[in-house]
Amino acid sequence: MNTKNPEKIVRIATLATLSFMICWGLVLVVAQVKPFWVDEWRVIYNLKFKTAAAIWGPLDFMQQFPRVYIEIIKAFTSLFDYSYFTLRLPSYLVGSFAIFFCYRLANRIYGTTHFNRFLFVMILVSCSTFTEYFVQVKQYTMDILLSLVAIWQLLELLGINDSAKMNRSRYIMLCASLLIVPFFSYTYPIAIAPAFVVLLVQSIYMVRTAENKTSLKKVLLLKWLPSLFSVISIVTFYVTDVSQLMRDQQMQGYWGALLMEDGFHWQSFFLNIWMLFAEIGSGFVFWWLLGLLGTASFVYGLRSTIKDLARKTLTGHALIRLYSIVLLAICILLFAAGKLPLGEPRLNAFTIPAISILIIHFLDRLREKTSAKRFSFGLSVLLYVGVIGNIYTTFVASITGPEYARKLDIYHSTETAIVMAQAQNLPIFITPEVAYPYDKTQNLPFKTTVPGDWVLKTFPAYKVLNNIPVYAVNDTNSARQAIKKLPSYITAVMIGDGRSYHITNR
Repeated sequence: MNTKNPEKIVRIATLATLSFMICWGLVLVVAQVKPFWVDEWRVIYNLKFKTAAAIWGPLDFMQQFPRVYIEIIKAFTSLFDYSYFTLRLPSYLVGSFAIFFCYRLANRIYGTTHFNRFLFVMILVSCSTFTEYFVQVKQYTMDILLSLVAIWQLLELLGINDSAKMNRSRYIMLCASLLIVPFFSYTYPIAIAPAFVVLLVQSIYMVRTAENKTSLKKVLLLKWLPSLFSVISIVTFYVTDVSQLMRDQQMQGYWGALLMEDGFHWQSFFLNIWMLFAEIGSGFVFWWLLGLLGTASFVYGLRSTIKDLARKTLTGHALIRLYSIVLLAICILLFAAGKLPLGEPRLNAFTIPAISILIIHFLDRLREKTSAKRFSFGLSVLLYVGVIGNIYTTFVASITGPEYARKLDIYHSTETAIVMAQAQNLPIFITPEVAYPYDKTQNLPFKTTVPGDWVLKTFPAYKVLNNIPVYAVNDTNSARQAIKKLPSYITAVMIGDGRSYHITNR
């Protein structure tokens, strides 16, 4: 390897890490080595025990999930009795495609020789939301993917300059994507909104500088027609789905601390903006590093964008930077208005591509200055080491330690017990320990213990069609007392605490 070519070294390290991530994710999908947790239990319960029609209404356990997306997941997983593989697969496929799409998008934005272009990919896939939810039964990988799709859609819209040379199939794909994707993510409408602002800025510039007004009208029509499709879909999405989210008072209360529900406070306002940037990083050092670098990049990017607009320097990179600034400004305004929690990684992950664009711009400008060239290069290398290292350490940490071993033991023991109980048609009495580590009040936001009955029903081994009775009890002694109240025709029951199960005759 040529160590004098840092771009080549970083490219190899990036490709190796992304390959590892995809392969490791596949292992987690195929092998039952990643037990589900409380957020997934809540989604799985809705998948298994709500009809397709009922899913369009309120979801149980204070869940919100884009309805079209969850309907597709339900249709797929129900075909295979909600098996472990099918529950993990959708998020994995979306996440893997996001990795591939992000890599291609980085090459399109920065070219194939730009040293910092890999940061666009690695900052995104190393963030806690991506690594944590890569194969989980949640919607966050789709939010991340569609934040990238929004940037691609913007690039496609900006690139429409000559109707005669336009690729028809590509244009149809753009229109179709703007019609379809709004129904798959609650954050996508925010991610695409700045694209319309940037498109408007470009259109105004084109009107002022165009010589052929007739040709310009055709080009502008082609640029704005897909945007009209997007607006129609977003409005429909709001009426049929988002409106339920906005009326969910429990959800609003849950995120109240991040919505400044007790009034506007400047200290909280700036702290949460800091958290928006800082929580991209993992660990104490990179939390502070990304917080400082992200904040500085936003301020510098805003300054650069204002200068570009004043000079009418509307290059491709300037417009992409304008998109990033507008997106973050919209998020800050929504936060100030109490409409968007700011500072929660999984809810703000859709902003990471925009933040990455600003960080790369800041590093590139530093590198152009002779006095800061080495500092910029060293900072880039430090970021690469941090984000790449975080991916490996995160995956190792996720399958090691006593807590993981106990959760895996509970998962396999409970799966075996469910199969046995269903084979003999036995009711199951289960204690809260099956929900470890959420069987203790201190591990939950509302300080309430998760009962074991509905949790056990979310296990893949539990068949909805069999629907054997499951009863929550505080402990095994309580189960022995509760047995006496069962109908006389029940002669035996299964009693368990998550790790150990036994059949008790009446």
